[in-house]
Amino acid sequence: MTSRIRISPDVELFLLEEEGVFFAEDRQELYVFNTPATFVWCCLEEEYGPAEIAAAYAKAFGVDPGEAERHVFGILREWEGLGHIAGFAAPGGRDADLTMALGWLLTNARLREDFARSPAEVARRLRIRPADVEAFINLDGSDLDAQARAVAQASPRRERGKRPEHSLASVCASGRSVLEVAAEARLRSVATASITRHYRLLETQFCLRLPSRAQDARVHAALAHLETSVPAAVDVALDLLEADGDHLLCEDLLPVGHCAALDQVAPLVKARVRQTAINRRRYFMALHAGVVAHGERCLLLPGEPGRGKTTLTAALSRDGFRYFSDEFALLEEKTLAVRPVPLGLTIKPGAIGPLTPYYPEIERLPEHMREDGQLVRYLNPPGDAAGWGRSAPVGWIVFPAYAPDAVTALRPVSRPETLRRLLRECLVLPDRLDRAGVESLVRWMRGVSCHELPMSGLGDAVRLLKELAE
Repeated sequence: MTSRIRISPDVELFLLEEEGVFFAEDRQELYVFNTPATFVWCCLEEEYGPAEIAAAYAKAFGVDPGEAERHVFGILREWEGLGHIAGFAAPGGRDADLTMALGWLLTNARLREDFARSPAEVARRLRIRPADVEAFINLDGSDLDAQARAVAQASPRRERGKRPEHSLASVCASGRSVLEVAAEARLRSVATASITRHYRLLETQFCLRLPSRAQDARVHAALAHLETSVPAAVDVALDLLEADGDHLLCEDLLPVGHCAALDQVAPLVKARVRQTAINRRRYFMALHAGVVAHGERCLLLPGEPGRGKTTLTAALSRDGFRYFSDEFALLEEKTLAVRPVPLGLTIKPGAIGPLTPYYPEIERLPEHMREDGQLVRYLNPPGDAAGWGRSAPVGWIVFPAYAPDAVTALRPVSRPETLRRLLRECLVLPDRLDRAGVESLVRWMRGVSCHELPMSGLGDAVRLLKELAE
């Protein structure tokens, strides 16, 4: 069977249970197709023509031929517009409005090339709604190219929620520039005794110098479990300076952050240590998730803030699990095993009551004010630091969801749905994806047990996860 439809050479579908993981390498797009879309794509790979696909679709999904044709032709038409396939001419069906057609033009470079040659022909091919044809044909091709570049540059491969680095042009509370104040403070600090601490996170060895015991008490309480003896070599030197009523954080000679109050100092330093250590290491992907390990495998607890992942991570770390992180699942290259990023757990006010039975000292921990205005406490994790240098494969992915009236229960989640949710929790994808990387991601998903955990009680949630990991 020969088809006039051609599959773009830069795209590929990887099967995952009854659904598919679709990857467009040129545009760095990754989707999880549902079962009907996966079925249609597999028919294309078998070189079925549109009518043959519609007939097979009707039989497979038990729908009448007319409905099957509408579904299949609609999917094929969208893929044609997006540039995933070429050569499909929709026989009938709903006209495309201007908004839909513009979206196709901005994401499909080949379609823009065709538009530059003949806007009228592209309008006919896409079946632009008659009322929109004139506006479509009169679109400015050069403006489309500029907008398409802007869309492409708005890359998702950046840290979600990352605060911008402090500009050298920033000003302190005094109104003077951070750079000017930092230079003066550094000169003064040379003549005064300072407190020196050494910390290690991942492979990065930090030296932190502070001028006051008040600063040291705040910062060291959050990083004490990462302290090391004086190393043979220092990778990153940080100086925390006091000037004009502000606290300035410098790396080598340049200021990299500043804050106005003492209770903001620890979050400032902690964030810099975390980001610097992660940036200096190669990895496949960073996910927003709590991570603990049981035996030789680890448990990922992904989710947005407020879902209970840090509280659950903290409780599990006191009840037989090894602590990895309360916010970062750093997936290694190739293996996708998780490397510990064992910064202190960030405890918000609502978690103090539930965690007090596990950590009686939690109420005595100092409060810190984050840059986002949230009051937090930093809880140093329990456990042996010797294990923080070893990665572990993922055995389980569980999505916690705290709600006061929830029935606490573990429920299975399909692997395709798990991958959809995980991609929403992707914080950083540092390198360009290729087919080998996507294939390793799909293969990794096939070996993981996936669940969701609505919960209202911490004790019941911990018990269920211990039973799961046994």
